[in-house]
Amino acid sequence: MSTAEATLPSTPQIEGANFLNLLIVDDERAIREACREVAQSLGYNSFVADSAEHAYRILESQNIDAILLDLKLPGAGGLEALHQIKQQRPDAVVVVVTGYGTVQSAVHAMKNGAYDYVTKPFSMDELKLLLERVSNHLKLKTENRLLREKIKSKQGFGSIVGRAPEMDKLYRIIAKAAHSSHPVLIFGESGTGKEMVARAIHFSGPYRDKPFIPVDCGSLVPTLIESELFGYVKGAFTGASHAIEGGLAGDC
Repeated sequence: MSTAEATLPSTPQIEGANFLNLLIVDDERAIREACREVAQSLGYNSFVADSAEHAYRILESQNIDAILLDLKLPGAGGLEALHQIKQQRPDAVVVVVTGYGTVQSAVHAMKNGAYDYVTKPFSMDELKLLLERVSNHLKLKTENRLLREKIKSKQGFGSIVGRAPEMDKLYRIIAKAAHSSHPVLIFGESGTGKEMVARAIHFSGPYRDKPFIPVDCGSLVPTLIESELFGYVKGAFTGASHAIEGGLAGDC
């Protein structure tokens, strides 16, 4: 393949990987073309390179989001190429391609920054699932980054303010908790902002359009706290004339 090999023709896509740039690095033309076809079907903008040196030049001129890297390349070892790629594009997601029986090299590559690996020969369905996972991973990273920036800008997130390292840690925790479907327990002394954090989690997550109702547990009768937080069924106790769903945010 000539080093002048260009990108895919621009084709409108409706799939989830729109606007993501994928670099395919492999010295076998047939594999490059097959991978590029699968990537295009998923909405990726694809670039191809037949050597590590060619890949480095593309990385200098293009904003690459993900890289499919053959560990056996002419002129440079795969791990050496991985190291150089991560220096040029530390945030890029790298998936290494290795031959059957050399999985140990792929595991070593993952310890050095690779996201995942696939072994040759691989099916197109296998590659499609892998690239879909990469796309979802990149989108989640972007959503979390935007969420942290939004929280830092204190727009509609309970007016949380602060840019100290400990606050940055808190923003990361909030961003992670916001995308979880599990209950979240927030600890802290009185007045430290537990309700503000609860609001930030609620209004930045998938339930932002649902009601958020804070409850001061200190103002409740102790025997009713469990019912208020977790709900109850009709007839559970005297006066329970109908079922109530729980899930209120409580400040204990």
